[in-house]
Amino acid sequence: MSRSFAGAWVPWPRCRQQRADGELGCAFVLMCILAVATAQAGSDPPDTAAPLTMEEAARLAAVDQPLLTGQQAKIQADEQQAIAAAQLPDPQLSGGLKELPIDTPEAFSTRRDNFTEFTIGLSQEFPRAEKRRLQGARKQLDADAGRAALDNEQRMVRRDASLAWLDLYETEQGLKLTQRLADEATLQVQSLEKDYSSGKASQADWFAAKTDAGLAADKAHDWLHHELRMREGLARWIGDEARRSIAESLTTPGALTPLPGLIASADHHPVIGNLDKQIEASATEVALARQSYRPDYSVEVYYAYRRDFADFVGIQFKMGLPYFTKNRQDRGLAAALEQSHASEERKRDLLRELHTQISQDYVVRRHFRERVADFDASIIPDALHRVDAARTAYQSGRGTFDAVLLARRSLLDVQLQRLALAVESARAQVRLDYWSASQTSSGESP
Repeated sequence: MSRSFAGAWVPWPRCRQQRADGELGCAFVLMCILAVATAQAGSDPPDTAAPLTMEEAARLAAVDQPLLTGQQAKIQADEQQAIAAAQLPDPQLSGGLKELPIDTPEAFSTRRDNFTEFTIGLSQEFPRAEKRRLQGARKQLDADAGRAALDNEQRMVRRDASLAWLDLYETEQGLKLTQRLADEATLQVQSLEKDYSSGKASQADWFAAKTDAGLAADKAHDWLHHELRMREGLARWIGDEARRSIAESLTTPGALTPLPGLIASADHHPVIGNLDKQIEASATEVALARQSYRPDYSVEVYYAYRRDFADFVGIQFKMGLPYFTKNRQDRGLAAALEQSHASEERKRDLLRELHTQISQDYVVRRHFRERVADFDASIIPDALHRVDAARTAYQSGRGTFDAVLLARRSLLDVQLQRLALAVESARAQVRLDYWSASQTSSGESP
């Protein structure tokens, strides 16, 4: 069984088994770590494309996206239906046999009885012009709501693609940090092996170094697993472009937009625009319900043919009688009014929800940015100084090797924490960009 890394297959379990057996010592630890870094270079053609940035991933996600093209097709369908809904109904052609006797000496004869006739007619219904206009406007509002939904889905696609890129960025950077530690641990094993052979280092220190190198290799393996999964997650949005290398830098806006401005911009978000169109549609439904109190009419013209007798022509009118309105028109109007009220309340609730989410993302963004600044200012430099001090003390005989290993592991943990904080800050900014519809091009390295 083997593991893949960006298209290459790496024999991880075999390396780990040989390392565990202790047959060749630290050499196999080094082979396992270097295999991850060199497998792609040995099996894939060189990647000449520029590194994939988060902004480019968001842009690519909107290209040839079935989710968006399907919504566009629905909008076009609603627009076509809006035109059709405002037109008169199709005319109807009728024909038949009338006044055929059945119980006289002339029964079933079409010639002997002068009332028997063959008829053909053409009828047309005439719904009121205002009703037709409202029906067309109602379908057009569906198309307008679809445009707002399309705008929102475009932003959701950009947001989700950016978040997928951040997931991949975090795993790649975590893998690189862990590989760096694994490389250092392997070199330390080689150095201690020589010192142990010459009696300058204890056997305990040598085994401690080998254990530390093995743990670092296992952690790198785990990050590799996550990197492969996150790359497939990004491929859901941008396809094969997700196989490209990821940009090393992570940029976010240098200054946060004030919270009141973010909340105000949310009032014009496409989600709200979609609800506004639904409210307009509910008002149109109310107007249509009022129109149901006014009757429609139809006209029919016909021609009657009688064998051996004179032919007839005729015209007749039909008109609805909305007389029993208590349980029909009144109920329909009441339902339309309640639906309109429900749409307005839904908008109020959604505005509250959006304002809450924006406020929370704003707090998260500011909190993680401040923590990243603290890590850069003091925590990471102190962790580096600790490693240097522990290594110097050990080399001079005043410290233990365990202190070196502990300081080195602590540095990796600090660097991974800083990475997680930076990515969380960027995720919060991506969500804020979605709510405020802002697209940032300049930024800072968090």
